[in-house]
Amino acid sequence: MVRRILFTSALASLAIAGTATAAQAPTLGPMTIIEAGQKTPIDVAGNNLHRGATIRRGTELRRWLVTMHGSSNANIALKCGPGAKHVGLGQQEGAKVFFGVARGSDYNHRSIKVHFNPRPGVDANRAQASVYALCKTA
Repeated sequence: MVRRILFTSALASLAIAGTATAAQAPTLGPMTIIEAGQKTPIDVAGNNLHRGATIRRGTELRRWLVTMHGSSNANIALKCGPGAKHVGLGQQEGAKVFFGVARGSDYNHRSIKVHFNPRPGVDANRAQASVYALCKTA
């Protein structure tokens, strides 16, 4: 009986330890907005918006700092403002974290789900990079 209790306790402590070390979803820092008329710090593919160009009227570039907390399969929602939709995503060259649009999510909606991964050779714990969303009012 004592062995069974000790064995059960050992299994429970291993389960708790495994949970404590499991990766968490990436977190987004506060959003900043680069408004129309300002210069863009990045290229946004498919939108003819290149680094150093002026952001066009009716669009804005939203920026979030993404922090990884280990490898994760979580998808994170990026939102445009009311009445706006996603028309492009981008990031700076050489970023330590890269992204992809999550399965079942797409552009031309107010919200888009994105999956983040550390670049090869980068520690997935505390890796950071900025992600940018180009939003256009309808």
